[in-house]
Amino acid sequence: MSHDPHHLAGAYALDALTGTERRRFERHLPGCPTCADETSGLRETATRLALAAARRPPDALRDRVLAEITRTRQAPPPLPRRLPSPRAARGLSRLAAAACLVLALTGGGIAVHLHDRAGRAQALDRQVGVVLTAPDAHASTIHAQGTATVTVVSSRALNRAVVTTARLRRLPAAKTYQMWWLGPAAPRSAGTLDPRGTSKPVITTGLGDARTFGITIEPTGGSPAPTGPPVLTIPLA
Repeated sequence: MSHDPHHLAGAYALDALTGTERRRFERHLPGCPTCADETSGLRETATRLALAAARRPPDALRDRVLAEITRTRQAPPPLPRRLPSPRAARGLSRLAAAACLVLALTGGGIAVHLHDRAGRAQALDRQVGVVLTAPDAHASTIHAQGTATVTVVSSRALNRAVVTTARLRRLPAAKTYQMWWLGPAAPRSAGTLDPRGTSKPVITTGLGDARTFGITIEPTGGSPAPTGPPVLTIPLA
C-alpha cells in the first residue's frame, strides 16, 4: 500500500484499508479538503453501484436456449437386463404418473414463489433508485463495531432514506437493531434492521427535521422509544 496518504482515498472509500492504514488516513483526512472531497464522491459512487437496479434478461434469451435444446441430444437411459412383468409395469406407470404430478405441483409452486420474489426485488430496486437519483440525495457512511459499515442515502425532498449495512454484529434471538430519526423533537422510529446484520437495502420514511440517524439495540419487534444509547449515529445533511 502507498505511503502517501493522498493515494489512499479510493481504498478508504471501499473499506479496503488495514486498521493501521485506516487510522493513518483518518488522521490525515480532517486537514486535507482534497482527500475529503474525493472520499465523499467515491463513497457516494460506490453506494450507487452497490444498489444498482437489476435488469431484465433479453427477450431473445429464451428463444436461444430453446433452440440450443433442440440441437443437443440427450443421453438415452440404460435398458434393464430383464423387462418387468405387466403387473410391475402397471405399478411403475402409476408411480411415474404420481411423480410427474408431484414435480408439476412443486415446480409450479417454485415458479410462483420465484416470480413473487423477483417482483418484490424489482419494486425495491425502483424505490431505491428514486432516492439515489433524487436531486438532493446525500450519502453518509460510518464505521462501527470494528469492521461494520453503515451507509445512509437521504433525500429531504422525498422525506425518506436508503440504509445499507455490512458486517454488523449478529444479535441474539431476543434482540434487534432499530433505526431512529434524532432531532429537535423526541426520537422517532425509522424501523428495524435484520438482527443477523445482513446488507439488504432498507427504505425508511419520516426523515422530517431530523439531523442525525441513529441505531440502537432493542427487544425483538422494536420499542416505542430507545431503551439505551445508540450504538452508532450518523449526521445528516
